[in-house]
Amino acid sequence: MLFESLNLNIHSGDKIGLVGHNGCGKSTLFALLYGTQEPDSGEVIRARGVKISWVEQFVPEQLLEMTLLDSILQSLEPEKQLYEKYRVETLLSNLGFQPSQCTSLVKTLSGGQKNLVLFARAIINEPELLLMDEPGNHMDVLALANLTGFLQTQQHISFIMVSHDRQLLNDCCNKTIFLRDGRSYSFDLPFSHAKEKLQQADVVARQKRESEEREIKRIKISANRLARWGRDYDNEDLSRKAKTMERRVERLQENLTAVSQGSGLTLKLDSQQLQAKTMLILEQMNIRHSIDQPPLVHCEYLTIRPGDRIALLGRNGVGKSSTLNAWMTQYREPANDTIRFNPGTAVFYYDQELNNFQLPESRFEWLRQRAPGTDEQIRQTLISAGIPYQHLNQRCVQLSGGEQARMMFMLMQLQQPNFIILDEPTNHIDLDGREQLEQQLVDSGATLLLTSHDRLFLEAVANRYWLIENGILREIHDPEIFYQGLQQTHHEPFSRHSKIIDEPKDEENMLMEIEQLETLLKEDKQRKPRFQKPEKQQQWQSRIAELWQQLER
Repeated sequence: MLFESLNLNIHSGDKIGLVGHNGCGKSTLFALLYGTQEPDSGEVIRARGVKISWVEQFVPEQLLEMTLLDSILQSLEPEKQLYEKYRVETLLSNLGFQPSQCTSLVKTLSGGQKNLVLFARAIINEPELLLMDEPGNHMDVLALANLTGFLQTQQHISFIMVSHDRQLLNDCCNKTIFLRDGRSYSFDLPFSHAKEKLQQADVVARQKRESEEREIKRIKISANRLARWGRDYDNEDLSRKAKTMERRVERLQENLTAVSQGSGLTLKLDSQQLQAKTMLILEQMNIRHSIDQPPLVHCEYLTIRPGDRIALLGRNGVGKSSTLNAWMTQYREPANDTIRFNPGTAVFYYDQELNNFQLPESRFEWLRQRAPGTDEQIRQTLISAGIPYQHLNQRCVQLSGGEQARMMFMLMQLQQPNFIILDEPTNHIDLDGREQLEQQLVDSGATLLLTSHDRLFLEAVANRYWLIENGILREIHDPEIFYQGLQQTHHEPFSRHSKIIDEPKDEENMLMEIEQLETLLKEDKQRKPRFQKPEKQQQWQSRIAELWQQLER
């Protein structure tokens, strides 16, 4: 059972962060709200006529060959597509796209940009409630900043967002709902403050539960004593009192204060320390896609020392993953002196694509073939991580991304490396897992180099920062240098007369658009005031005035 006696109220203006470990039922709750699934008991009551949009998680195949502009228009009703192009281009501009990208095919966009396309397809229909399941997945820091900025400015939108990104939850949500143990815990606070309140409530709940269990134990002892005396002395009055106390114990046990059991999954990392001055030296390093091309990344001179925890920063496409892959190639088969590992270095590389899970191996077989240790040590590692014994032989290809990520960390624990390279380790890990990983990475004393789009994760773990910018890898002393640079990025503004947008060119089309806009305006003004959209009314009126000016020329 995923939920039991779940009660949830969503009001206009709510911007809700929905938080819970993998498998707790977040996607099921979305399906219930959207209407694609019905509860086994109870009911979901929606306001009459409420429009709900659910942001798709995957790009439909038919969109890949469409242009960016057409992929958004396609989500509208056919009769609206003619006169909504201006609104679509405005939305794309607000999400950080440039006019020149409107004619780009969707298949050429980055993963983060494709997620923005899916978001735009949902929001263009002006829903009263928007459902977003991991909207920040695969977004680089710039795309994430554009999404955050847009959500912060749209005061009229109500939404529920599932996310493992604490910064996104803190920046965009005014309410947080935790799903745990089949129950919901709601707070009218952003995530971090809500998490503190939840932890305080957990402490109170544990104390109350302990008090209740002590009381139950005391009553049981008294009931047993009275029952024994009743038998020994043939005293019916004592026997009745004993039974009364036993019934009281049953009632108390039925109403015990709930205490969270957590996700059941744990994460433990061990690493070895190398007694040396340096782990890695980069000197006149050039990273190229091919020999005949100019360097993608150049580094004059940098070193990594034991105990360094380095965050590698840079926008998508600057060469972070290419740089890490080049280092691993050099580590396995040394070919030049520009990338020099200490001979005692034992590297563990976490690949963000999780490409090691394509073979039909069980969890146990996968670890046994890659890790040192006895079969019993491997079994204990799996069980101590919260994997039930009956699931040890489950095939890895059937595991979720989060479960595969935990397998990688179990492999790391068994291998005990002294230098760990993590490429986007937080992509598939829930919030509890991220916080565990942060703590373990810092406490382990490991030498680290890591990339992540989760700013809070990087700032909690890293003690040094490297930046790839304009083809140069260099050290910076404050990550704010990188993040401020993103905020100062300016996009070419969309022109109302951009050549990309096919404006109506004849009077008939202009008059048709005016008629349709006036119909929308009239219908919206006939609604009750709290359901009207003043911003849209102003936008429609401005567009009508603009069209009349063009007709009068």
